Amino acid sequence: MNKRFLLSVVVSIIILYLLFSQFLNFDKFLVALSSVSILLFLASDLPYLVQAVLMGYRLSWAMRRSGVETGWKDGFFAHLFGMLGSDFSVGRTGYLLSSLPFKSKLAGNIGVVSALTVVDVIAKAIFGTISAVFLIYLFGLSVNPILFLFSVAVILGGILFFTLIASQRSAKIVSKIPLLGEKILPYYQDFRSSLESLKRRLLFLFIFPLLGWFLRGLEWNILGYAVGIFFPFHIWLMLHPMLTLVRLIPVTVTGLGVFEATLILLFPDINPENLVVFGILDMINNSLVDAFGLLSLWKMRE
Repeated sequence: MNKRFLLSVVVSIIILYLLFSQFLNFDKFLVALSSVSILLFLASDLPYLVQAVLMGYRLSWAMRRSGVETGWKDGFFAHLFGMLGSDFSVGRTGYLLSSLPFKSKLAGNIGVVSALTVVDVIAKAIFGTISAVFLIYLFGLSVNPILFLFSVAVILGGILFFTLIASQRSAKIVSKIPLLGEKILPYYQDFRSSLESLKRRLLFLFIFPLLGWFLRGLEWNILGYAVGIFFPFHIWLMLHPMLTLVRLIPVTVTGLGVFEATLILLFPDINPENLVVFGILDMINNSLVDAFGLLSLWKMRE
């Protein structure tokens, strides 16, 4: 097992232990968990499924733009496979697994998936900043300035990524890496050419995380009702991108522990047991849909 992943699991367990020992009553937690509406919990997966359909289409479209013959169904299951890896990875980097089911050059596939991932991360940072400002000025919530710095770092990092890849010098720099340069240069060129095929369509690609923002806000609205947290839709809509940034922080597994702690800090007047149940179920219900991505393994065996 990867040492970094193992460390993130340990950190998640420590944070959850501290939450239960300092803020939560375990009996009340069990009551909150047993009170969840199963029907609404399952219904909250519907917006997530619609988003997966859209993202699957985007992935298959991007692959075709890079010269890979694939259909929507292949893109859909590959997307879910990547999201399943993302559900149990540090900083959600596991989404790169969505490059594996396609029968084409792996470096090129990773280039396409990397471009889509960077677009999504930049979008999350922008949406997260907007939502944080909204919540601060309209509701007086206290948001840690570190979150803003993290957002800025993510946006600048994404811009720098595309700038470096677009530079003709990047291939020369890679070729001059001692011992490895000549070996990895062909893979880097495949990676770069795949990114080049998408750079003029970045605004089109940006539409999908924008639609996803609305759908995930709806998902959280339904899940909130299932757990007994009755925020209006626009609050969930604004909370989602900001808290998604928390899940991207590469400290714990998918933000487990940090996510729940952030909810408790933001809403001290709400039962912390309900907030923790919400955070845990949010990860579980996504994984229920993402598990269908395992069907893409059959394609890999063909």
